[in-house]
Amino acid sequence: MKWKVLAFWLLVFAGLFFFFRSFNIFFYQQQEEMQLFIPEWFFIRDLLFIPGGFCSVSGQMLVQYYPDLFIAISVNSLLISSTGVLCYLLLQTIARREYNLLLALVPVAALTKVHMNLNYVPDGTIGILLMMLLLFIFTVLRRKQVWFLYSLASTFVIYILAGQMAALYGIALAALSFFQRKEKWPYAFFALFTGLGLSFLSARLSLSIPLTDGIYSIRYQEKQMLPESFIYFVWIRYTLLLVILYLITYSLDKIKGEKLLGKIAVTGSTAILVSLFIYFFCLPDRQDIQNRLIYELSYWERHQKWDNLIQMHKGKKIPNPISQNYLNMALAAKGELGDKLFHFDQQGPQSLIAPWDGSYYMSAMLSDIHYMIGDISTAESYAMEGLTLAKRTCSPRMLQRLIQTNLIRGEYAIARKYINLLERTPYYYTWAEKYGAYLREPEKIAQDKELGAKKLPSTEDDNLLCLVGMDSLWEKHLSEPTVNRIALDYLGCSYLLAKEMNAFKAFLLQIADKAEWQPLPIHFQEAALVLSVEDASVLEKIKVQPEIIRRCRQFQADIKQARNSPDGLGLLYRQYGDTFWFYYYCKQLN
Repeated sequence: MKWKVLAFWLLVFAGLFFFFRSFNIFFYQQQEEMQLFIPEWFFIRDLLFIPGGFCSVSGQMLVQYYPDLFIAISVNSLLISSTGVLCYLLLQTIARREYNLLLALVPVAALTKVHMNLNYVPDGTIGILLMMLLLFIFTVLRRKQVWFLYSLASTFVIYILAGQMAALYGIALAALSFFQRKEKWPYAFFALFTGLGLSFLSARLSLSIPLTDGIYSIRYQEKQMLPESFIYFVWIRYTLLLVILYLITYSLDKIKGEKLLGKIAVTGSTAILVSLFIYFFCLPDRQDIQNRLIYELSYWERHQKWDNLIQMHKGKKIPNPISQNYLNMALAAKGELGDKLFHFDQQGPQSLIAPWDGSYYMSAMLSDIHYMIGDISTAESYAMEGLTLAKRTCSPRMLQRLIQTNLIRGEYAIARKYINLLERTPYYYTWAEKYGAYLREPEKIAQDKELGAKKLPSTEDDNLLCLVGMDSLWEKHLSEPTVNRIALDYLGCSYLLAKEMNAFKAFLLQIADKAEWQPLPIHFQEAALVLSVEDASVLEKIKVQPEIIRRCRQFQADIKQARNSPDGLGLLYRQYGDTFWFYYYCKQLN
């Protein structure tokens, strides 16, 4: 390989690395936490005995190191750029032209796009890399006696290593041999028929799902939640793209472009076509950008970087309940929910707890919120849902939550079962060892800064998640001997966001005389002034700071003037947009 070609692919690798480093940095934690890989022979052996097990083992083995971002980004960049190098070498066997470098960027860009999708796993790219490698080896064979044996042997090899890829390998090999215009191409049909036969038998014997499941649209694949189905979706389209590139290279070679002007015209046209393909099909779309935001929110929350979460939302319109949930969780963790809730855009009670949509992502978020509040049973229920919804029906993050909730409950045998799993992983070994020590000395649980602060309620209802009312769940914390400030902040703020002033009044009178609540949160004092409009006696029991009273009177005067001004609402928002009064009187909820 000439040094210019080598330099080109090194630049491609560097470009992929910096792209993933800037755009995809928060993605890898999400992918890692959605599967559990135990690097022990008994676990690996069962996978290897299944066609395609090698790719599955290799992919899962790589993903377990994704918490190290340098490893994650390097591995993804290397896998994708390696497929590009092999694609270039294959195209060169059809026609040795410089524009093949540009054509080889097409599958690189396409793979980069799917590597931003949480439903895709690196197993798929490892399978593509194996196919490309075996295709390239076939092109360098010169002896006729070897062509037949290799076409059969390589098909069986890729079937063992990559499963259903065998059928696509046969198609790609037959097409490549045909466009090379060499007499070896009839031998490739042995690989084609063998691959199709193995793929059919594998599906009939239920060794794998049918390759045809990958034909359906990306929306279908996302609903299926099966890594293999999404892998087949990518494999089928990658193989089709590869055959199209064969055809393009073959066709361009027929164009007489030996003169400088002809070369420039062909290369320029190729560059334009490749650029258009990347622009329309491979750049991050709106969904990718939204997902990136969600991955970033989850990343900061999991590492308890509350200031980062709050800073992300300052001065911005918050686009969805998920962002609002994370923001309000950060405010609650810092003890600022009752003081700064309305400093940010809020859209009703769902801004505190969004409705569960049956996804792993929502299960993990809701489990974290309820665990922070102290709703141990609800947090455990969502963790169990997340465990079953994870990509390969297990999640180390959800196992961590189940260990914590069972230690709090005193269910040490169940906690031991989950700890045993995490102790056998390289990344979670230290964490599991720490919590395993509590099984030997349970009295130390009360001394743990996190676990010791969580208390089980005296009574727990056995309800389905869909039947749990948030206000009734948090009202139970009112009867606890110690004040659970976060839970009661959530309860009071949920009434304010729903504009349920009678319920808030009853709640406020229950906590008003407790020393732990003095002074009351700012928004609770603002709401007390709203209540005093109809019941002046409220202010006899609730202490409100003089500055808040003065500002409320000014608001009442300004809102009357605003009704006669074309920009009255905007003026009010600029002056009082951080108050409960503006939310209560001026904000219309859907």
